[in-house]
Amino acid sequence: MFSEKAKKHADACRFCYMCRHLCPIELVTGKENNTPRAKGLQVSMMERGMKMDKGSAITMYECLLCGACTADCVTGFDPLVFIREARSQAMMNELTPDFAQKVIDKLVETGNPYGATEAKVNYDGIAQEGDTLVWLGNAARYAVSDVAEALFSILKKAGVAFAALKDEPASGCELGDMIGHLEDVRVQAKAAAEAIAKTGAKKVVVLDSHDAAFFMHECKDWGIDLPEIVTATSFVLDLIKEGKIAPAKKAEVVSYHDAARLSRDLTEMEPAREIIAAMGADLHEVYLNEKDNKNPENKACGSFVRARECGSSIMGQMKPELSVMLCEARYGDLLRTDSRIMIAADPQATEALRRSIPEGVEYRDLFVMLNDRI
Repeated sequence: MFSEKAKKHADACRFCYMCRHLCPIELVTGKENNTPRAKGLQVSMMERGMKMDKGSAITMYECLLCGACTADCVTGFDPLVFIREARSQAMMNELTPDFAQKVIDKLVETGNPYGATEAKVNYDGIAQEGDTLVWLGNAARYAVSDVAEALFSILKKAGVAFAALKDEPASGCELGDMIGHLEDVRVQAKAAAEAIAKTGAKKVVVLDSHDAAFFMHECKDWGIDLPEIVTATSFVLDLIKEGKIAPAKKAEVVSYHDAARLSRDLTEMEPAREIIAAMGADLHEVYLNEKDNKNPENKACGSFVRARECGSSIMGQMKPELSVMLCEARYGDLLRTDSRIMIAADPQATEALRRSIPEGVEYRDLFVMLNDRI
């Protein structure tokens, strides 16, 4: 039923409470079955004869796959392994919860979790082929198009010749989160790689960190050939360092939210902070962030991995009320600082953090903010 790897990780997690205080879902719901330990226990019991039911399946989908549990585990176990496989089992046993199935259906039919058939981004004047390709991802194409257009504008102001696919296909990342890394996901990933290859791109600048992590990790593991993959934050920071763009400086107090896949999966924390510094802002770190790291020589054991996730596009479509709770919890962290301005550098974080902004607080997407300063 489950792979040997999944069984090993589930058996290790089932009696361990060490990461339960880090799960953003458990923190806002207060439900024990939302902890990685509870999910591991259920998988372990299924391997010992208990049948999966609707309740167990729901539990497996009340998870952001943010990796807070994995990143903090000093023994190296990964609950995401058995949670993804449990989602695969739910699908194969026709137990997928309705709130998840509707998103899966949209991903299969349209390639995005919104069920949209036309992107909101303005591609006028944007090349479809070139050495540098910008990969936007679904959130930027369908939910927060101002972020995509801000990145386009920044690159144009810097004199960068770039292309972007008007008919950008799904990367496979989101479908993989919903059903596990099955062959259907590899098919999407291969189609995305073929679309990239047709552009002649030698470098792909990826805006959505979920896609970037998927390209760098899963696609690499599957032997899917891709050009050089770089995050939009690191690419734009290089433009600033090279003097191709010079943002106007403004003295103000701000805070930065570490998006989970950018900070944990890609271990990228500094580029966005350096961009913020280039705009003259005074950064006051929120509770649970990479700057809490007590061991600068070994970031793998620093508490940057404990950064609280604010939600995702998928969760917003599956359980919007839960997504709002996650958003409000993250702003609660901001309100414990001297800052009232929250910044993030990932389209899915922007989508999530715009869902419920407290009175007296301002949210800014990093690329939108930077574009306004140059």
